[in-house]
Amino acid sequence: MKTLNHTLFALTIATATLGAAHAADFGQTVDQRFSQRTVNLDAGTRYVNVTDGETVDFVQNGKHFTFHFDTYPNVTEVDLKNIAPAGFDAGAVEVYVASNPLYRG
Repeated sequence: MKTLNHTLFALTIATATLGAAHAADFGQTVDQRFSQRTVNLDAGTRYVNVTDGETVDFVQNGKHFTFHFDTYPNVTEVDLKNIAPAGFDAGAVEVYVASNPLYRG
């Protein structure tokens, strides 16, 4: 039983690490106080528009997380579930990321 618990723990850590690395490709979660705006998600939400460099607080069913978008220039869309923390039901919401004029050369 001890070996099974260690294996489950290792799989949990590996999964969390993969999710964190994937989210890092698009930005990072930050403290809510840095949020520039709040987006309330509901069952009808299918997409959200953001700008690269923007910090958005996503809220749904009393849960929230704040994400600062910092994407590669060729990234224009992100599945919200790929950046949402565990326990946040992101559903099938797509985030469309507009380029930021301040980042253009």
